[in-house]
Amino acid sequence: MGRTNEGVGGCAMTVSQYSDDQAAQITQLQQQQGLFTQALKAAVEGHWVGAGSVEAFLYALDPNLQGSVTPDPPVTDSEYAEDNDDPKA
Repeated sequence: MGRTNEGVGGCAMTVSQYSDDQAAQITQLQQQQGLFTQALKAAVEGHWVGAGSVEAFLYALDPNLQGSVTPDPPVTDSEYAEDNDDPKA
């Protein structure tokens, strides 16, 4: 039995009810949604670079971004307190 998805009007449909091409597209979109969700979670947790980071999940979504992503994490209040002149120095 195929995976269940919400069809038009909220009707439950299984992936097997779609054409092979549509089923492949749905599967790809579900995988991409999972990566986006993981990237957002990593951002909320402050993981910007390295394994399991926003950067890593963006590269997984689009390998062509390799080397072009330069995360600029937000500055926390504690970082301002440490160096009032340039908190990102």
